[in-house]
This record gives sequence, structure tokens and C-alpha cells, in this order.
Amino acid sequence: MIRVLHIIQQLGPGRGGVRTFVSTMLDCPAPDIEQSVLSVGRVEGDRFGERFFGPLIDSYSPLLVGTLGAKRLGAFLSKHRFDIVQIHTNNALGFVFASEAKKAGVPSRIVHCHNSALGSTSSLKNMVNVAMIERFLPAASERWACSEVAGEYLFRGAGYALVHNGVDSDKFRFSPSDRAAVRHRLGIPGNATVIGFVGAGIPAKNTLRALDIFNQLRSSEADSRLLLFGQAEELPLAKEKAAELGLGESAVFIGTVDDIWRYYSAMDALVAPSFHEGLPIAFIEAQANGLPILSSDAVTQEADLTGLLQRAGLSLSDREWADLLQACAGKREITAKVDYVPFLDKAGYTTRSLYEQLSDRYRNMTKGA
Repeated sequence: MIRVLHIIQQLGPGRGGVRTFVSTMLDCPAPDIEQSVLSVGRVEGDRFGERFFGPLIDSYSPLLVGTLGAKRLGAFLSKHRFDIVQIHTNNALGFVFASEAKKAGVPSRIVHCHNSALGSTSSLKNMVNVAMIERFLPAASERWACSEVAGEYLFRGAGYALVHNGVDSDKFRFSPSDRAAVRHRLGIPGNATVIGFVGAGIPAKNTLRALDIFNQLRSSEADSRLLLFGQAEELPLAKEKAAELGLGESAVFIGTVDDIWRYYSAMDALVAPSFHEGLPIAFIEAQANGLPILSSDAVTQEADLTGLLQRAGLSLSDREWADLLQACAGKREITAKVDYVPFLDKAGYTTRSLYEQLSDRYRNMTKGA
């Protein structure tokens, strides 16, 4: 039996990309692979059942997680046998954890990057991050990234393997019945334009800008709605902003849901004025649904698997963004009739492809052990 431990820095309450990826991997049907999850830092929201360990410290602080948390991680790995640790990260702490795993005797140590930036505007923090990456980089026996831009950011010119995020594409196909049911439940007219936003309150997602853009759209389409998913740290600010703009019931804060595919069918477009991204799982899900996407040009072009993604500069005005978003939403009647799942299958962004690829990689790492 191959024992794999997914290590995460912390586990927030929302449906983030790392949580989604790990949850997907735990459903991998390979009978010879046993997977578990450990959070070094604080845990909020749903856990992963009996296969979950942690938190090792009750803190979100990168300093505490990277010092006391890393020390406790080393002690944990010395007591429990794992063939592989897969460390999900977007910063130098992934390599610090890999160093502790190496000291504990874990033979295969994967550092898996899920984003294209540290997420801090502090030049000092970025300098420290780079210095720590360079110091601890050799501790990783494998380097994986969700996209080329993510790999180039974290691995600083060192080699890495691309591992595509995978979704259950059949589940995310457009459904007319889901569209009608969700709109009915939320009290949204059938002919209203509905915009989606995933990652509400996450600083990198630029939630406040999304609200400003939608406010401009609403000025020309009074019945339009903005559905916001997620509940990260800036959510209170987002709700205050929505109130200041007088959006009222037009901005619907959904929170975290387990059936987001139903909501995709109810939408006409997805907006994502992000400051930085890796390759968002939400974009893959939306494209499986045939949902047009308008994102910032901080999102890698690799994310466009179907021709449904349009990118715009953050320097454009809110009105210009709103006009582009309105044009994207206007395509929904056509895109809802097209099956986009074969595009994802061909590009390797389905759970089937993910399971096959990672199962083979895990087996090759432990061959002869």
C-alpha cells in the first residue's frame, strides 16, 4: 500500500482551490493508494473525515506555522510512516515543510504550487520568501505546478512538472432544470442577467472591484444579479461595499455550497478581476458548464481551454469592464447549447485524467522501495 499525506498550511472555511483539489484526490479509486490530509495551521469549516490530521498549531500566522508548526510537523512525520508527502502551497513554507519531511525520512517530498504570487504587496515579505525558497528548494524531491505561470513563480527556474486540476466534468454540464430551479429558489426572473463571482473575501480575488463592475452593469440592466460564493477574510468589507453602493438584493452572498455546479447553470457569465491566480479550478468548472468568463489578464492564458475566457486589464474602467461583461453574458444562450466537456477531456482537466496521472506518478516514485 502506498501511503500519501497531503500537507496544507492551513484550512479556511471556504471552498478554495487547494481544498477542492485535495477533496478530489481523496476520492481517487486506486486500491493500492491510501491518502490522508494534515493541516499544519488553523482549521475552519469542514474537515476530511477520519483521514484528517491536525491542526498542529491553532494559528494562521505564517511565522508560527513556519517555525513551531514546521517543528511539530517533523515530529509528526517521525512517528507516522508515509511514502509520499504532497505539500500544497504558494510560498516558501512548502519547502520548509519538505525539509522537515526529509529529516524525518520521508523518501518522496512533492512541493505542489497552486498560485502565481505570494499574495503580499510587502517588498520585505517577498524578499524573505525568495531567500527561503532558494535556501530550502533542494528539500523537494518533486516540484509540481498547476500552470506554467505558477511553476515559474515558485520554482525560480528549477524544473517542474505540470499537474492539471481536474473536475468531474459530467457533473458540471449545463442543466436547464438546474437553471430554472436555482433562479426560482433565489427569486430571480428567468430573463435577468446573472453574474457569478467565486472566492468572495479572498484578497487576491479583488471582490470590491467585482462589486464596482457589477454596479455599472446594473445601471443598464436593473434586474441583473451578482451571486458571490465564498466566505474569506474580506467578506465583511465586501458586504459593507455592497451596502454603500445600494446593491440591496441585487448582490446575493451565497457563502459556501456543495453543489456549485447547479449555480453555474443559473449564471450567464463569471467575473474575476483577480490580482493574481494560478489556474483557478472554478474556471475549469465554469467552462465545463459552457459559462463565459471575463477575467483580469493576471490569469494565465493557459486557463482558456474552450474559447470561453476573455481577459481584460485591471487598468480599464469599471464601465469598460461592465460593457465587456455584458457582451460575455450575451453569449450564454448560444454557449448553453454546446457541449464543452470534450474540450476538457482532450486537455486533461478531468478527474479521470487527474487520477490516472497522479496514481502513475505515485507508483513510479515508490517503485523498488
